[in-house]
Amino acid sequence: MPGHAPSRGAAIVDHKTRQTRIEPTEVICVGEALWDLYAPEGIPLEQAKLLRRVPGGGAVNTAMALARLGVPSGVCAALGDDALGRGLRDEVAAAGVDVGRLALGAARTGLMLVAIARGEARFAGYRQGELEARELAAALPARWQARVVHFTGIAPVRGAIGAIARAAAAARREGCAVSIDVNARPRMWPRAGRAAAPARVGAGAAAPAGAGAGAGDGVRGCFRLFAQADLVKCSTGDLEVLGTTARALRERLRPEATLVVTDGARATLVLGPEGERAVAPRPVRPLDPTGAGDAFCAGMLASLAWEARARWADPALMLRAVARGHDVARAWVRRKRG
Repeated sequence: MPGHAPSRGAAIVDHKTRQTRIEPTEVICVGEALWDLYAPEGIPLEQAKLLRRVPGGGAVNTAMALARLGVPSGVCAALGDDALGRGLRDEVAAAGVDVGRLALGAARTGLMLVAIARGEARFAGYRQGELEARELAAALPARWQARVVHFTGIAPVRGAIGAIARAAAAARREGCAVSIDVNARPRMWPRAGRAAAPARVGAGAAAPAGAGAGAGDGVRGCFRLFAQADLVKCSTGDLEVLGTTARALRERLRPEATLVVTDGARATLVLGPEGERAVAPRPVRPLDPTGAGDAFCAGMLASLAWEARARWADPALMLRAVARGHDVARAWVRRKRG
């Protein structure tokens, strides 16, 4: 990759053999790391007496899916300095993911309770959104030493989102490709981050009426982050949370960037420098839809990770990446995680 520093050697510990091997880390996934606690299938959370824990969160799901696809990956996230945090770190490492950028801090390790019934998921989260975002910002490395930096589920917390946008800019200067999965968590976002119609708020413009003091700060930070990306993936639901449209969001990205908008089982819209295209996924009956968007991102990045950043603007390459994303997501939802 022109101008790109070599990937650093990541120490991966195989917890079965207790041996350490050194591998380059090609993709660093930045964002949330938590435990998904699954109720037995068909049992509502109100009645569940036993829960099975599974590593979760957008960054962890994407990194672990990449590792299974043969792409050396790592996670940059903040965990609690507690038994749950250390256990999660060890389990993610055992899956072959570089955990050297996982920070143990003051925030409690996040928990997400999950109940699956007839292929649909219900969730109940126990999270510390603003504290998690600030600790993630504090954990960002000075240098990435990877080919791709992928940001996912970044909350628009004032102060933290600015640091994350600057980290994305630093990744670009280092030669990394930057990918973003909006992966909005509206219940996790501070009220000030939920300004209406952020796509209409330009630099120096006033926040939308009724948004409250400082309401636009967090959302403007999100758009500063998006402006660093070579690839932005979001769902139609994410667009609703952001208060914008696909075309309005695409106009705020770099001219050479691509916006990929998923819509469940319907066709995915790909808006790139050479226009718009639609890619339809094959039908699937999901057993567990949890993390499907993360798997989709992993499939795309598995096709893009070894390509030079300039090649990401190639529409044929991006369409192949989206098709692979669909295939990986399809396989992901057909297996049971809990």
